[in-house]
Amino acid sequence: MVVEFLIILGIIGVLGECYIISLWIIAYKRTKKRIFSTYSPLAYVIVPCKGIEHGFHENIQAFLAQEYMSYELLFVADSKDDPAYNTLHQIIMKKPNAHIILSNPASECSGKVAALLTGLESITNAEVLVFADSDIKPDAHWLQNIITPLQDETIGATTGYRWYFPSNWKTLLISAWNMTSIVFMFYPSYTFAWGGSTAIRKKVFDELNIKAKWKTAFSDDLILTQTVKKAGYKIYLQPKCIIESPSETSIISFIHWGTRQYTWVRWYYPLFWLGSFFGFIGLQVIIALGLLLLLFGYYLPGILLSSILLFEILYGWLGINILPKTMIYPKERYPLKIGYALLTPIVFLLLAQNVLASAIKQEIQWAGRTYRKQKK
Repeated sequence: MVVEFLIILGIIGVLGECYIISLWIIAYKRTKKRIFSTYSPLAYVIVPCKGIEHGFHENIQAFLAQEYMSYELLFVADSKDDPAYNTLHQIIMKKPNAHIILSNPASECSGKVAALLTGLESITNAEVLVFADSDIKPDAHWLQNIITPLQDETIGATTGYRWYFPSNWKTLLISAWNMTSIVFMFYPSYTFAWGGSTAIRKKVFDELNIKAKWKTAFSDDLILTQTVKKAGYKIYLQPKCIIESPSETSIISFIHWGTRQYTWVRWYYPLFWLGSFFGFIGLQVIIALGLLLLLFGYYLPGILLSSILLFEILYGWLGINILPKTMIYPKERYPLKIGYALLTPIVFLLLAQNVLASAIKQEIQWAGRTYRKQKK
């Protein structure tokens, strides 16, 4: 009876993995079918800046070089003492559409949200608001691409996502970690607005009173996502805005970062977090059980349960072969595809660790500040 149950469990696991793998193929076909006409309303781009990270100068230059008819850039520096402040002054000289603003500190929200709120105070006639991180390196058409889908009135916000180009095995693992979750972004039920590259019509932003909600928020993108979806709008992933970002080089630091992300999700999206908790941890339990069964000679249920490892490798292989076809970068920039595939099982193990650690985390350390979940 127990063996039969394990066989059934293994079959269910295999079918589930087949479903997850098929998401890459369906997402690619959907993306190819979606075509938008030209749409170029007046846009304001708010970019919080704190410190100077690798590539900062090139990133700011890229924001200034957008091939877009009418846009204003608001760079919000943490203070005049911040290294970013003087660097920004040097870069944006003689750029009439670029401005530097000093962030107004706020005690009830995160530093990044305070910077965004400060930027919003300087906006009057915008039709579209765009929020971006200073560590992305946008191509010349990024702004046009992130805004164009907003012509669809059912779309409340558009989003891009980060992409890490690896330089060694450590950064390859981090890039593979990043890739595993992107497939779900193609499906409206799971898509969320990534704060590093998000656009929203100002009319929708004002109607949903997002500015007021941000005043007591730690996470800008999760609050925006929550509010937009609750109002019945879709959030659209623009794959052309999956943009190069500098990769974290320390696996330990990246694991801490991943735990922090899932802690945010637990605070703001408890049901989604709960699904992730049982999904990621459940997979690891099933794989371990399968290997244990093989060790004790129960080959059929053992093979079925442990075969999830092979499906995870296939998932990674499909991802790195399909996703780049939707992005803007040439195929030459995606080497070591077999590396993505082979590292995917390790990625799922790390994700299980992230979500497990987030279950007991009561506070978050971020950018020199400590945040605790607010009591309602």
